[in-house]
Amino acid sequence: MDLPCPVHPGRRAHKGCRYCRKPICRLCELKMRGHLYCSPRCARDDGRLAFWRPIRERLASPVPPRLALAAVTLGVAAPMLLALRTVGQLDRLSLQTPAPPVRRGPTARIDSVTEGAAGVRIEGTATAAGAVLLFGPGGLLATATVSDGRFRFDGIRQPGPYRAGFLFLSSEAAAESPAPVSAAPERAAEPAVSSAPRAAPAPPEPRRAAAPALSTPDLTRGPLDKPELVVSFDAGSSSRGARQILDALAERRIRTTIFLTGDFIRHYPDVARRVAADGHEVGNHTDTHPHLTSYSRDGRQTTRPGVDREYLARELRAAAEAYRQTTGRSMAPLWRAPYGEHNPEIRAWAAREGYWHVGWTGGRAGLDGLDWVSDPAARSYRSAGRVVERLVGNAESGGIILLHLGSDREDPVAPRVPELLDALARRGFRFARASEFLDRLGYTPERLTALASTAP
Repeated sequence: MDLPCPVHPGRRAHKGCRYCRKPICRLCELKMRGHLYCSPRCARDDGRLAFWRPIRERLASPVPPRLALAAVTLGVAAPMLLALRTVGQLDRLSLQTPAPPVRRGPTARIDSVTEGAAGVRIEGTATAAGAVLLFGPGGLLATATVSDGRFRFDGIRQPGPYRAGFLFLSSEAAAESPAPVSAAPERAAEPAVSSAPRAAPAPPEPRRAAAPALSTPDLTRGPLDKPELVVSFDAGSSSRGARQILDALAERRIRTTIFLTGDFIRHYPDVARRVAADGHEVGNHTDTHPHLTSYSRDGRQTTRPGVDREYLARELRAAAEAYRQTTGRSMAPLWRAPYGEHNPEIRAWAAREGYWHVGWTGGRAGLDGLDWVSDPAARSYRSAGRVVERLVGNAESGGIILLHLGSDREDPVAPRVPELLDALARRGFRFARASEFLDRLGYTPERLTALASTAP
């Protein structure tokens, strides 16, 4: 095979991906199970196909009638026999030992809900020390710690009904947990006698939801209380279509979050300067887009040999320096791991460098555009029209969409980005940036600084 590599311009492809047949060079090849692939996704899909193929072939082979009848009889009788045996064993155990008393875990109960000009005040009781989680129809609204068996939430703007959940915290976690949302500001001691007129009280600062005292977060979904989402873009290899995407965003006055690698900035400095000039939030996508975990080999997010805190720091610092030299600006304190390969240890190292991790929404919503898949024969390939249709249909409040700023597909998604943005706007969504989601969830720069000081 002597074709140009679609990922690394200027290099020749020496092999083809075993699964999707995409040309690959030695820099982008992934070796797994003795075969070469262009991406972890192709390796995973090919492994699934290899697992199920012999099973399907075995199920398709004819079975003698007598053997089939015996198998059906055994399948019907076995659960019944097992159930009868289990019931007999339970009867014998109940006769031998008395039933233990029922023990209930810690609970939280809402006692009163009072509406006021500043919002809703919710008070209640809890049976143990810990954290109380307040939920509304849209999901988690706020958290508060328990003091003397009581908790309180102030300034809640979202409508009910409300329900409270309890989270037990160890003494160390409780000491490090942030101040509860319900904590009233302390009053300064007033002098006994004062002849000077009192100054007008300063307007209260807006309250923000307290972030749970857990490990370094992976932001894959924002708050659910507003119809907002983030249409984020990664830029690591190709710039084809980048100007079309930036033009579409500029025409609609949308400023979003874009993650750039150092290699992309050095290869396409004009695009990087355009991104900065348009006012987009620029996050760090590492310098060379390396694999940080073993996921491409074994499907596990285990930190890859040779990857440590110093290695990740060099990758993040080199990309940030390339952006600063090219644009004269600093990157936002956000990063996205290449290939989505990260774990709590790696995120803690990035926090030490001053970065929150921002992923994308998966699961039922499935907001990964998969616009990087270029082979129409691949199982994960979707036409540009299908990419837009799927993202518009799956979009939901707090969602984070993943697309790429450039692509070498024959059917690129970039010309359909205006259609995507207009369709999302018609559904009533407002376009936010990742930092806005973090701020509203309570992951502030001050909290990042405190987390960085304790990171390993």
